[in-house]
Amino acid sequence: MKALLLESLNVHEIDIENTLEALQRAVCGYIECLPLIPDKAVMIVNEEGLLRGMVPNRAASRVAGMMIVGPALIVGVDGEEFADVPEDVVRRIKEKCSPEGASK
Repeated sequence: MKALLLESLNVHEIDIENTLEALQRAVCGYIECLPLIPDKAVMIVNEEGLLRGMVPNRAASRVAGMMIVGPALIVGVDGEEFADVPEDVVRRIKEKCSPEGASK
């Protein structure tokens, strides 16, 4: 499945297996889903990131509008299932995380 991986200030498009194990590996632990765009996309983060002392993720925090720590994934949703992140969401996230988007 196509996803965005947000780490610190970097945003990468990746292909990831749509399995719990792969998602947990990507965020280094148990997953928690944060609504991002209703019926379109969610952010997957480490549920215990703060407790584990993970470092702040500036890109993910900017997108979520709240403090996010550790690596984060953005994936699409199709009903109750994860899906490829939509291309328009990819563009919006990349714009928001670009140096120009950070100054807006």
